Amino acid sequence: MFSLSNPLQSAAVLLPKQHVFLLSHMRAYTSLFGHIMGSNPEICGYYEMHIGYYSWKSLVRQKLLYFKNEEIKPKFSRMFDKVLHNDHQVSNNILNSKRTKTIFSLRRPQDTIPSILHLYKDVDPSHEFNSESFATDYYMQRLSELESLAGSLQQAFFYFDAESLKQDPNECLECLSDWLQLRIPLSPNYGLQKNTSKKRFGDTSANLEAGRVIEGKSAYTDFRFDADTMNEAIRMHHKVRKLLVEKSAQRSIIGPNTN
Repeated sequence: MFSLSNPLQSAAVLLPKQHVFLLSHMRAYTSLFGHIMGSNPEICGYYEMHIGYYSWKSLVRQKLLYFKNEEIKPKFSRMFDKVLHNDHQVSNNILNSKRTKTIFSLRRPQDTIPSILHLYKDVDPSHEFNSESFATDYYMQRLSELESLAGSLQQAFFYFDAESLKQDPNECLECLSDWLQLRIPLSPNYGLQKNTSKKRFGDTSANLEAGRVIEGKSAYTDFRFDADTMNEAIRMHHKVRKLLVEKSAQRSIIGPNTN
């Protein structure tokens, strides 16, 4: 049982930690990335908490909620969460804090949209995300929010193409480990967690249970796009990606074959 009367649990929650946020969107390999992060002994957190971050109190709340069901690593120094929806805000005060590290990642709409549709076809056929127009609207609105967040950031951030994690994981993770100044580098091999592949905790596919990055490129050659809708999403992706690459300067990982 979690209790602040326990010295270890009290220290884990009340002592300041560095907070690492992945700002991205659904179906951008974020569950895979979360497991890689959460398997590092210096980092606690691997799934989306589905909460907003407005002040230091939100950071304490994150730790309270996470450690209610997850183990406390003896020497962890960082908390991780991924934010994938506009419903969950992260304030400028949090993102511009010296204790915060922000990572952005985008995946091409040509792969993201059909991946969303494929997921919800199996998970909940009645959900609005089974509509191409609804899924595309989510994608474009999310990228617009990421563009706004990046534009307001005063601190340096890290950007990588989501495809990089699958196509060149060693380089991507090596650069990110250096930027985060981790003593133990991130690895493409990761441990399965308490909530791996469970609903509401990210990707439910069997691939996540492999315990390692399965390199390659997803292909949705049988998906029939609405040309106008997809072209609009592609233009948005190019626009926001360009901003993120330019603002992140040398902290970028540009994946191959992302055009």
